[in-house]
Amino acid sequence: MTTLSAAVASSSPVVTPEPASARHMLGPAWHRRVHGVDVLKLKGSFREMGHQHGTLLRDRVATGPIPYYQDFAHRLMGRSLGRLTPVVMTGIQQLIGRRVAKALPPYAVETIEGLAAGAGLPLQDFVDGCTMPDSLIWLAARLMQIKMRGPAVRHRLALGLGCTSAIAWGEATVDGKLYHARNFDYYGVGNWPSHTAVIFHEPNDGQRYVSVAAAGVGLGGVTAMNESGLSLTVHQHMFTDATRLGGTPIGVVGDVVMRHARNLDDAQRILSAHRHIGCWTYLVTDAHRKEVLCWEENPDRQAPRRIGAGENTFGYANIYLDEELGSTEQNLYGSYWRHNQGRHQRTNQLLAEKRGNLDVEGLAGILADRGHARCRVADSIGMVMTVGSVVFRPEDGVVWVGAGEAPTSRGTFVPFSLRNEDHDPTERTFVVDDGETEAQRAAFDAFRQAYIAYIDENDTPAARAHVERAAALCPDQPVYHTLSGLFALSLRDANSAERAFTTALSLGHPHEERVASFHLWRARARDVLGARAEALKDYRAALAHHADGPVHQAARWGLTLPYTAGRCDRIHVDVALADVISP
Repeated sequence: MTTLSAAVASSSPVVTPEPASARHMLGPAWHRRVHGVDVLKLKGSFREMGHQHGTLLRDRVATGPIPYYQDFAHRLMGRSLGRLTPVVMTGIQQLIGRRVAKALPPYAVETIEGLAAGAGLPLQDFVDGCTMPDSLIWLAARLMQIKMRGPAVRHRLALGLGCTSAIAWGEATVDGKLYHARNFDYYGVGNWPSHTAVIFHEPNDGQRYVSVAAAGVGLGGVTAMNESGLSLTVHQHMFTDATRLGGTPIGVVGDVVMRHARNLDDAQRILSAHRHIGCWTYLVTDAHRKEVLCWEENPDRQAPRRIGAGENTFGYANIYLDEELGSTEQNLYGSYWRHNQGRHQRTNQLLAEKRGNLDVEGLAGILADRGHARCRVADSIGMVMTVGSVVFRPEDGVVWVGAGEAPTSRGTFVPFSLRNEDHDPTERTFVVDDGETEAQRAAFDAFRQAYIAYIDENDTPAARAHVERAAALCPDQPVYHTLSGLFALSLRDANSAERAFTTALSLGHPHEERVASFHLWRARARDVLGARAEALKDYRAALAHHADGPVHQAARWGLTLPYTAGRCDRIHVDVALADVISP
């Protein structure tokens, strides 16, 4: 495992912030850029604040996550549905998305309408982009119920939030103050970080708060902090079919909490008054009372838990702690579950190890943790999909925001003040030093570029070239060789694929299940090469290892029928975890 010794030391690299641009005013609202981050001040009614947002960030809203996400959903469905995609997507938008939109409360509708008008975007297209996540999560749940696990798993994984939260207070921190750190793991690796926005909201209805999101994200209900000293983050639970239309879309209730809650009792009353479409956990902290509210829910059950007296750390990933809610989650994709469990355990382990020495840099160091030394994605907290990173110190109204490419937790942490509603030059700007070498950093950058090429640009040859560069820079990392082999086989280059999987097997992996999958994919490469006898040995080796159910099932099929070159075209790679969801 990597350590946090450098990350929590007082010698963490201090960065001189880039010069901030001048404010661009629009009535009481303004915009400027600070260290590559859009900083917005909005004030007025919901429609006015939406319009200010859209007008001040007009060009960036048009290229930001909302339009991107709508296009991404089309590409995602296209991989499963092919030529039927336009018909299916139109049906989803008209039949499901419009039902989701009807559940939006008036203030959310006014915000969206003002934002679209200010940005000069067609209102219905913008609404479709806003409601697409809930729509496809509902669809994936229905596919699960009718046992279409392949498409359901792909769609739910692709449209879900990962996320890690690490919270420390009292005796766990150097100054006794509460710190709330959060990684936001989301699709849009090449989009969200370049559109990061720190938004200071001053609504006519409610108190002031700051949200950390992206251009075009009008509500502050996912990652935020208010003037009463409350901070809020949201986590999604993905592999469960407990979803229901008619509930409140995501991002809405958290915004109400930030505007109206002055303590955790208020937050709990607000959360209890709503039922969501999907399955979520809200983490709300009260910096003054040194308490945490962990609010776990699905449309049928709400399970609050308070963490406070006698405790001083709390780490969370994407696994329900409530037993009844946990029983609804299904382990449909082993690599995802191991990563979830690994992040949860690793976060709490690091919080325990550094108890008493934690400050903003120590919490940021947890967000940047690279996980298991033998595999860059095993148990990693700072991962390729980490598109947003923050550390709140809500007692003082300060938030540090990770600026730069994903994972943003290894970027530059820039301080902002809710009290002053702007960049805070009195606090440190820093980069986490976790001991990563230049070669390791360059290799992960190549890995990120491979991800973008494959997911956003549908360019498998380019993705393969990027990941081969990563493997050359860090030849001891099986994850890069595995990805190289999967990309090569999907392009019908079975010779290169066999060599890549052989290298991965020689390096091994901390998870035995992944070793079994290496054997499975080398067997398939050998089948395509016509080396049936050697392929059979690998299929048997896969069956001899402890493995995920789908891998064993695929190996049993391989013993009966050789894998053909024609099947290579149907390989859908999960780049983030270097695996195939449905082998």
